[in-house]
Amino acid sequence: MAELTNDLFGLIGQLGEMTFYKKNGKTFARPKHIHQPRSLSRSQLAQREKQSHNNKLWRVLSDAEELYFEGGTGPYYRFMSVNQFAPTVYLTKQQLFCGFTLLLPETVISDGPLPSIEYRLGEHEGSPALLTNLSTKEAEKGKLLLYTLHQRILEYQDEEYNMPWMKIEVEEVDLSKAATNQEGCVVLTGERFADTMKGFALVRIIDGHASHQRIVTNCTYYERFTTEEALQAAAKSYRGLTR
Repeated sequence: MAELTNDLFGLIGQLGEMTFYKKNGKTFARPKHIHQPRSLSRSQLAQREKQSHNNKLWRVLSDAEELYFEGGTGPYYRFMSVNQFAPTVYLTKQQLFCGFTLLLPETVISDGPLPSIEYRLGEHEGSPALLTNLSTKEAEKGKLLLYTLHQRILEYQDEEYNMPWMKIEVEEVDLSKAATNQEGCVVLTGERFADTMKGFALVRIIDGHASHQRIVTNCTYYERFTTEEALQAAAKSYRGLTR
Protein backbone atom coordinates (compact mmCIF):
# COMPACT_ATOMS: atom_id res chain seq x y z
CA MET A 1 0.00 0.00 0.00
CA ALA A 2 1.33 3.43 -0.93
CA GLU A 3 -0.03 6.92 -0.19
CA LEU A 4 -0.21 9.18 -3.24
CA THR A 5 0.90 12.81 -3.04
CA ASN A 6 -1.88 13.85 -5.42
CA ASP A 7 -5.23 12.23 -6.01
CA LEU A 8 -4.79 11.58 -9.74
CA PHE A 9 -7.82 13.73 -10.54
CA GLY A 10 -9.95 11.98 -7.94
CA LEU A 11 -9.39 8.50 -9.41
CA ILE A 12 -11.02 5.77 -7.32
CA GLY A 13 -11.19 2.18 -8.52
CA GLN A 14 -8.98 -0.04 -10.64
CA LEU A 15 -6.47 0.98 -13.28
CA GLY A 16 -4.23 -1.62 -14.84
CA GLU A 17 -2.77 -3.77 -12.06
CA MET A 18 -3.48 -1.20 -9.33
CA THR A 19 -6.48 -0.39 -7.14
CA PHE A 20 -6.98 3.21 -5.94
CA TYR A 21 -9.06 4.09 -2.89
CA LYS A 22 -9.58 6.81 -0.32
CA LYS A 23 -9.17 6.50 3.45
CA ASN A 24 -9.37 9.35 5.95
CA GLY A 25 -9.33 11.85 3.11
CA LYS A 26 -6.15 10.47 1.57
CA THR A 27 -5.71 8.48 -1.66
CA PHE A 28 -3.89 5.15 -1.58
CA ALA A 29 -2.84 2.60 -4.19
CA ARG A 30 -2.24 -1.13 -3.82
CA PRO A 31 -1.75 -4.04 -6.26
CA LYS A 32 -4.99 -5.45 -7.58
CA HIS A 33 -3.92 -8.99 -6.78
CA ILE A 34 -2.16 -9.64 -3.48
CA HIS A 35 -0.60 -13.08 -3.60
CA GLN A 36 -0.63 -14.85 -0.25
CA PRO A 37 1.76 -17.76 0.37
CA ARG A 38 0.05 -21.12 -0.26
CA SER A 39 -0.64 -23.03 2.94
CA LEU A 40 -1.65 -26.69 3.22
CA SER A 41 -0.68 -28.35 6.49
CA ARG A 42 -1.69 -31.86 7.52
CA SER A 43 -4.50 -30.49 9.67
CA GLN A 44 -5.72 -28.25 6.84
CA LEU A 45 -5.68 -31.17 4.43
CA ALA A 46 -7.60 -33.36 6.91
CA GLN A 47 -10.26 -30.67 7.34
CA ARG A 48 -10.54 -30.21 3.57
CA GLU A 49 -10.85 -33.96 3.00
CA LYS A 50 -13.47 -34.41 5.72
CA GLN A 51 -15.56 -31.52 4.38
CA SER A 52 -15.32 -32.77 0.79
CA HIS A 53 -16.20 -36.37 1.60
CA ASN A 54 -19.09 -35.39 3.87
CA ASN A 55 -20.46 -33.39 0.95
CA LYS A 56 -20.40 -36.58 -1.12
CA LEU A 57 -22.13 -38.51 1.68
CA TRP A 58 -24.84 -35.88 1.92
CA ARG A 59 -25.61 -36.30 -1.78
CA VAL A 60 -26.03 -40.04 -1.19
CA LEU A 61 -28.34 -39.48 1.77
CA SER A 62 -30.35 -36.95 -0.21
CA ASP A 63 -31.52 -39.83 -2.41
CA ALA A 64 -33.53 -41.10 0.57
CA GLU A 65 -37.16 -40.00 0.70
CA GLU A 66 -37.05 -39.70 4.48
CA LEU A 67 -34.17 -37.73 5.93
CA TYR A 68 -34.19 -36.27 9.44
CA PHE A 69 -31.69 -33.66 10.62
CA GLU A 70 -33.25 -31.16 12.99
CA GLY A 71 -31.79 -28.00 14.47
CA GLY A 72 -29.24 -25.54 13.18
CA THR A 73 -29.88 -23.57 10.02
CA GLY A 74 -31.04 -26.54 7.93
CA PRO A 75 -30.66 -30.30 7.37
CA TYR A 76 -27.45 -30.01 5.30
CA TYR A 77 -25.65 -27.82 7.83
CA ARG A 78 -26.83 -30.01 10.70
CA PHE A 79 -25.49 -33.10 8.92
CA MET A 80 -22.13 -31.45 8.32
CA SER A 81 -21.94 -30.34 11.96
CA VAL A 82 -22.74 -33.68 13.61
CA ASN A 83 -20.39 -35.56 11.27
CA GLN A 84 -17.32 -33.37 11.73
CA PHE A 85 -15.75 -36.06 13.93
CA ALA A 86 -16.25 -38.91 11.46
CA PRO A 87 -13.16 -40.87 10.33
CA THR A 88 -10.98 -38.92 7.89
CA VAL A 89 -10.45 -40.52 4.50
CA TYR A 90 -7.94 -39.13 2.02
CA LEU A 91 -9.04 -38.88 -1.59
CA THR A 92 -7.23 -37.14 -4.40
CA LYS A 93 -8.76 -34.18 -6.15
CA GLN A 94 -9.45 -36.43 -9.13
CA GLN A 95 -11.08 -39.15 -7.01
CA LEU A 96 -13.42 -36.63 -5.42
CA PHE A 97 -14.27 -35.24 -8.84
CA CYS A 98 -15.13 -38.77 -10.02
CA GLY A 99 -17.50 -39.21 -7.06
CA PHE A 100 -15.60 -41.60 -4.79
CA THR A 101 -17.79 -42.17 -1.72
CA LEU A 102 -16.97 -44.45 1.20
CA LEU A 103 -19.04 -46.24 3.82
CA LEU A 104 -17.74 -45.05 7.20
CA PRO A 105 -18.55 -46.45 10.63
CA GLU A 106 -20.28 -44.14 13.11
CA THR A 107 -21.65 -41.81 10.41
CA VAL A 108 -24.66 -39.97 11.84
CA ILE A 109 -27.68 -40.87 9.71
CA SER A 110 -30.36 -38.96 11.63
CA ASP A 111 -30.41 -36.28 14.29
CA GLY A 112 -33.50 -35.42 16.31
CA PRO A 113 -34.77 -35.06 19.88
CA LEU A 114 -35.94 -38.65 20.47
CA PRO A 115 -33.76 -40.95 22.62
CA SER A 116 -31.21 -42.94 20.61
CA ILE A 117 -31.70 -46.65 19.99
CA GLU A 118 -28.69 -48.80 20.79
CA TYR A 119 -27.94 -51.59 18.33
CA ARG A 120 -25.11 -53.76 17.09
CA LEU A 121 -24.46 -56.41 14.48
CA GLY A 122 -24.40 -59.98 15.77
CA GLU A 123 -26.38 -63.22 15.70
CA HIS A 124 -29.79 -64.34 16.90
CA GLU A 125 -30.54 -68.06 17.06
CA GLY A 126 -27.79 -68.75 14.56
CA SER A 127 -28.83 -66.08 12.04
CA PRO A 128 -27.10 -62.76 11.26
CA ALA A 129 -28.95 -60.00 13.07
CA LEU A 130 -29.22 -56.39 14.14
CA LEU A 131 -29.65 -56.56 17.91
CA THR A 132 -31.36 -53.61 19.62
CA ASN A 133 -32.25 -52.41 23.12
CA LEU A 134 -35.70 -51.23 21.99
CA SER A 135 -38.59 -53.05 23.65
CA THR A 136 -41.38 -54.27 21.41
CA LYS A 137 -43.82 -52.15 23.44
CA GLU A 138 -41.83 -48.97 22.79
CA ALA A 139 -41.29 -49.92 19.15
CA GLU A 140 -45.05 -49.79 18.55
CA LYS A 141 -45.04 -46.05 19.22
CA GLY A 142 -44.50 -44.23 15.94
CA LYS A 143 -42.55 -46.12 13.28
CA LEU A 144 -39.11 -47.61 12.74
CA LEU A 145 -37.06 -46.99 9.61
CA LEU A 146 -34.17 -49.22 8.61
CA TYR A 147 -31.49 -47.45 6.59
CA THR A 148 -29.18 -49.69 4.56
CA LEU A 149 -26.08 -48.25 2.94
CA HIS A 150 -24.33 -50.31 0.28
CA GLN A 151 -20.63 -49.88 -0.49
CA ARG A 152 -20.38 -50.59 -4.20
CA ILE A 153 -17.17 -50.84 -6.23
CA LEU A 154 -17.02 -50.10 -9.95
CA GLU A 155 -14.23 -52.49 -10.87
CA TYR A 156 -11.67 -52.17 -13.64
CA GLN A 157 -8.99 -54.54 -14.90
CA ASP A 158 -6.40 -52.40 -13.12
CA GLU A 159 -7.51 -52.39 -9.47
CA GLU A 160 -5.87 -49.01 -8.98
CA TYR A 161 -8.73 -47.44 -10.94
CA ASN A 162 -11.58 -49.12 -9.04
CA MET A 163 -14.22 -46.56 -8.04
CA PRO A 164 -16.13 -46.89 -4.73
CA TRP A 165 -19.62 -45.42 -4.60
CA MET A 166 -22.63 -45.66 -2.30
CA LYS A 167 -26.30 -46.48 -2.49
CA ILE A 168 -28.94 -45.99 0.22
CA GLU A 169 -32.23 -47.76 0.83
CA VAL A 170 -34.84 -46.92 3.47
CA GLU A 171 -37.69 -49.19 4.53
CA GLU A 172 -40.23 -49.19 7.31
CA VAL A 173 -39.79 -52.10 9.70
CA ASP A 174 -42.69 -54.56 9.84
CA LEU A 175 -42.74 -55.42 13.53
CA SER A 176 -44.94 -58.46 12.89
CA LYS A 177 -41.94 -60.02 11.10
CA ALA A 178 -39.31 -58.93 13.62
CA ALA A 179 -37.91 -61.29 16.24
CA THR A 180 -37.41 -60.58 19.94
CA ASN A 181 -34.65 -61.59 22.32
CA GLN A 182 -34.98 -62.87 25.88
CA GLU A 183 -35.30 -59.30 27.19
CA GLY A 184 -38.23 -58.61 24.85
CA CYS A 185 -36.22 -56.27 22.58
CA VAL A 186 -36.57 -55.98 18.82
CA VAL A 187 -34.19 -58.07 16.72
CA LEU A 188 -33.96 -57.85 12.94
CA THR A 189 -32.60 -60.94 11.23
CA GLY A 190 -31.46 -61.74 7.70
CA GLU A 191 -28.41 -62.59 5.64
CA ARG A 192 -27.90 -58.93 4.72
CA PHE A 193 -26.68 -58.26 8.25
CA ALA A 194 -23.68 -60.50 7.52
CA ASP A 195 -22.73 -58.50 4.41
CA THR A 196 -19.42 -56.76 5.10
CA MET A 197 -20.10 -54.20 2.36
CA LYS A 198 -23.25 -52.85 4.02
CA GLY A 199 -24.00 -50.54 6.92
CA PHE A 200 -27.22 -50.13 8.91
CA ALA A 201 -29.07 -47.65 11.08
CA LEU A 202 -32.42 -47.99 12.83
CA VAL A 203 -34.26 -44.69 13.22
CA ARG A 204 -37.34 -44.15 15.35
CA ILE A 205 -39.92 -41.58 14.13
CA ILE A 206 -42.70 -40.12 16.28
CA ASP A 207 -44.82 -37.16 15.11
CA GLY A 208 -42.23 -36.23 12.49
CA HIS A 209 -39.32 -36.20 14.93
CA ALA A 210 -36.42 -38.66 14.85
CA SER A 211 -33.92 -40.29 17.16
CA HIS A 212 -30.19 -39.58 16.88
CA GLN A 213 -28.65 -42.61 15.15
CA ARG A 214 -25.34 -43.74 13.67
CA ILE A 215 -24.31 -46.31 11.09
CA VAL A 216 -23.03 -49.68 12.29
CA THR A 217 -21.01 -51.71 9.81
CA ASN A 218 -18.35 -54.38 9.46
CA CYS A 219 -17.13 -52.78 6.24
CA THR A 220 -13.42 -51.97 6.33
CA TYR A 221 -12.96 -50.97 2.67
CA TYR A 222 -12.52 -47.32 3.68
CA GLU A 223 -9.37 -48.12 5.67
CA ARG A 224 -7.19 -48.15 2.54
CA PHE A 225 -7.94 -44.43 2.25
CA THR A 226 -6.74 -43.63 5.78
CA THR A 227 -3.08 -44.57 5.31
CA GLU A 228 -0.05 -42.29 5.06
CA GLU A 229 0.22 -43.28 1.40
CA ALA A 230 -3.35 -42.11 0.77
CA LEU A 231 -2.66 -38.86 2.63
CA GLN A 232 0.42 -38.15 0.53
CA ALA A 233 -1.41 -38.95 -2.71
CA ALA A 234 -4.23 -36.57 -1.73
CA ALA A 235 -1.73 -33.86 -0.77
CA LYS A 236 0.16 -34.27 -4.07
CA SER A 237 -3.07 -33.67 -6.02
CA TYR A 238 -3.24 -30.28 -4.28
CA ARG A 239 0.44 -29.52 -5.04
CA GLY A 240 1.75 -31.03 -1.80
CA LEU A 241 1.87 -30.15 1.88
CA THR A 242 3.53 -26.98 3.10
CA ARG A 243 5.33 -26.56 6.38
